[in-house]
Amino acid sequence: MTDQLLDAAEFRSTVRAFANHEIHPGAAFRDETREFPAELVKRLGEQDLMGISVPEEFGGLGLSTKTQLIAIEEIARTDAALASIYTAHYLGLEPILVGGTQEQKRRWLPGLASGELLAGFALTEPDAGSDIASMRTTARREDDGWHLSGSKTYISNAKEADLVVLFAKTDPSAGFRGITAFVLPQGTPGVSYSEPQDKLGIRSAPTYTVYLDDVVLPHDAVVGTEGRGGNIALTALNRARIDVAAMANGIALRAWELGRSYAAERKQFGHPIAEFQAIQLLLGACDAQLVSSRVTADWAADVKDTGADLRRAASVSKYVATEACFSIVDQTVQIHGGAGFMRESEIERLYRDCRILRIFEGTSQIQLLTIASNAPSPRSTEF
Repeated sequence: MTDQLLDAAEFRSTVRAFANHEIHPGAAFRDETREFPAELVKRLGEQDLMGISVPEEFGGLGLSTKTQLIAIEEIARTDAALASIYTAHYLGLEPILVGGTQEQKRRWLPGLASGELLAGFALTEPDAGSDIASMRTTARREDDGWHLSGSKTYISNAKEADLVVLFAKTDPSAGFRGITAFVLPQGTPGVSYSEPQDKLGIRSAPTYTVYLDDVVLPHDAVVGTEGRGGNIALTALNRARIDVAAMANGIALRAWELGRSYAAERKQFGHPIAEFQAIQLLLGACDAQLVSSRVTADWAADVKDTGADLRRAASVSKYVATEACFSIVDQTVQIHGGAGFMRESEIERLYRDCRILRIFEGTSQIQLLTIASNAPSPRSTEF
């Protein structure tokens, strides 16, 4: 085994031990109470997990995307809600990393990478989901800065984050090219929030509607340059889709573990149900789907780190992993039978948690459209 593989195995073992010991024990309670896991978010920073792929010059570890996927997968395996907070943090810092000025990177990235600061990402609006060009939040330039008005919805980490990268129209007549990204620090006057939205799953990862009432930001709050927000948003979302794939793989891995364990313990007709061919077929299908989706996520991570166009690989990885995750969780609920339908069952929580993965950061249908429009030519040797 190569040193690289040994390092990856050691890293996974370290993160898994931390997740098993500190994250998993309270996951069911946090789901029930919708309690934001502030101490665990702090612990992620203390474990050097908040800036894995951020370059060392900006306070991160400068490691590969594949390494970051290991951390996401292991956290999601123990608590999908915490994994959602964690991936939203990376989504929030990505626009600064890929589109920010050197001054913005030096100002914000070290704190984000160390875990001293938590990030969020505010793009979606009530009437602007997949079609970001239809957003209605506006920003107009005045002598004293940018004046922002409008609202965003389903925003993860919005109230808890120290800063949110928020997108607004600076030229409403320019459509996609009229979108600009802004750094919105916590505590900015004119910003208010709804109550945490009551969700089916990932319940301790709060989302909010964010209201902007003539919010004034300094001129240097623009991420990069005016009018580049649409491109910055899509670049960040492509990166986030690989993270969601890893999150799906973590949930699927836990479901598969629970399915195998229950099948070995549950007896019917005098035998463990794991001896029955029908159960073996379900577990075999889960195994094959999980292996396939993990390989696909690793492929997308490699594409990201080579600097190649990420759109197709990101969409393939998210589509394959999230659809596989839903299938795996559903099949392992079937293995559990009636016990899997009970609220005290861990697999029941996984069933609720996994459903959002096929929706956020671009629905499965949007992924298929992206894949189709970015397919290689028939003569291409590209994978």
